[in-house]
Amino acid sequence: MSLSDKLAKGKILYHTGVPVLDDQAPDGFPRNAFGVIRGPGGGGKSVIMNEMVRRATEAGHKVIYVCFEDSPISILQNLVSLGWQHEKALENDLIELVDCFSSLILRRTPALEHTHVVRDPSNTDTITDTINSLIDRMGADSIAGIYLDSLTEFFVQSHPFKAVNAAKAWRATFCKDLNIPFWAVYHTGLQQFAAYDDVISYTSDVLIDTRHEPAFAKAGALVKQFRITKMKGARHIPVWVTFDVRSEGIYALSIDDLRETAKSLSRFETSGSEPD
Repeated sequence: MSLSDKLAKGKILYHTGVPVLDDQAPDGFPRNAFGVIRGPGGGGKSVIMNEMVRRATEAGHKVIYVCFEDSPISILQNLVSLGWQHEKALENDLIELVDCFSSLILRRTPALEHTHVVRDPSNTDTITDTINSLIDRMGADSIAGIYLDSLTEFFVQSHPFKAVNAAKAWRATFCKDLNIPFWAVYHTGLQQFAAYDDVISYTSDVLIDTRHEPAFAKAGALVKQFRITKMKGARHIPVWVTFDVRSEGIYALSIDDLRETAKSLSRFETSGSEPD
């Protein structure tokens, strides 16, 4: 491939197929980017990534899903809960799962179809080799993305220093060399890994933050928000977007939706107040 061809590949942008997310990236996301979705527990990180996976496979694209926090069957069940039509995806080999979870199970279990078990997830080379073999089989140009949930659990099962170095190598190899998007979830607020928060931010090309909307959280309601905080190589709108999850996926909450939530809180407080 010539230098001109390589430069042209670096300009390739894509849309995730998730309307609420793509609205904040008008031109699309760079294909050669390592993206991190970070935030506190319950902020919607995994559901955003799962929605990307669901939309990609429903569009006929292939994905690789690296499972650390959950078993492969749980991941697939979570996708189904978002409205994923799994028959076509499985029949056409559109999803392959790298299982870094089952080593925790205290008995041997048979591997599912489309699942590739890593017996020692602390060995980062084994994970890399498994992903590389899948890319060779599936074809780099046909892969919509590699998705990992989560970097935090990777820290636990390996070591933060080893995990960060592996993430850097994956960014260099899969994103920069092969032009395959890589998305990972990262949990914030854990004291033992706080020193690595800035390293993860620095390593990423795209950074999506999640949080619970502060005013509602203060009133006792957890309302999810996300923001594209950082994106190299493409325009983005860095504002907080309020969203929720339905059976058909994630969607943006309107001002009217928020007013109804506020009213329900007000009614709850009124009904729960004690008379003078």
